[in-house]
Amino acid sequence: DWDWIDGEIAPLYSENGRPGIETRFMIGLLLLKHIYGLSDEGVCERWVHDPYFQFFTGEELFRHVFPHERSDL
Repeated sequence: DWDWIDGEIAPLYSENGRPGIETRFMIGLLLLKHIYGLSDEGVCERWVHDPYFQFFTGEELFRHVFPHERSDL
């Protein structure tokens, strides 16, 4: 339930500063990384080639490039 997760995590973020990355994207990547035993670089590489990874992290259309800086993980 991504809405519940957003509600639980929202108090940890500030209204000031740079906008954060969507929680579904970040938590989805961390879950996929853990489930498949991937490194930060590995989960980013697989995300680019795997439509299931992209859908799980909230993408509606297939992307051919990773949408964020890999160092954000």
